[in-house]
Amino acid sequence: MVNDDSLEVLELEIAMMVRALRSRIAETDKKQEFKRASYLILLLISKNGPMGVKSIAEKLHLDISTVSRQAADLMEDEMLKKKKSETDRRSYLYEINNKGWDTIAHIRQGRKQRFAKMIDEWEDTEIEDFAHLLQKFNNLMN
Repeated sequence: MVNDDSLEVLELEIAMMVRALRSRIAETDKKQEFKRASYLILLLISKNGPMGVKSIAEKLHLDISTVSRQAADLMEDEMLKKKKSETDRRSYLYEINNKGWDTIAHIRQGRKQRFAKMIDEWEDTEIEDFAHLLQKFNNLMN
């Protein structure tokens, strides 16, 4: 049985984390002039390989038209390219091109540096435990 006090602490800490992340990401995105959702599309494709708009929308909990617009922006910025699906010639898959990979590497490096500063005094095992529990929690929402 879950302790009510623990749930209250968890709720507060998650709310505070979300607020802090939104604030920091908004500042960072303004500096980088890159949309957070576009970065998530790039990360998702980098992890899973070429993907169709429907799969991306499902994974990110967005509607297909939103993903289509964001993917079109990424294509216009020459970070994604379209290729025909090998299994269904009527559909397309989005694939990351060189500029997209460079963008991911650049943004990831900046984020890693910011996270490293925030958790500088943590032990490696604490970081691993936190990452594991956060991944487990995020999987509950998918």
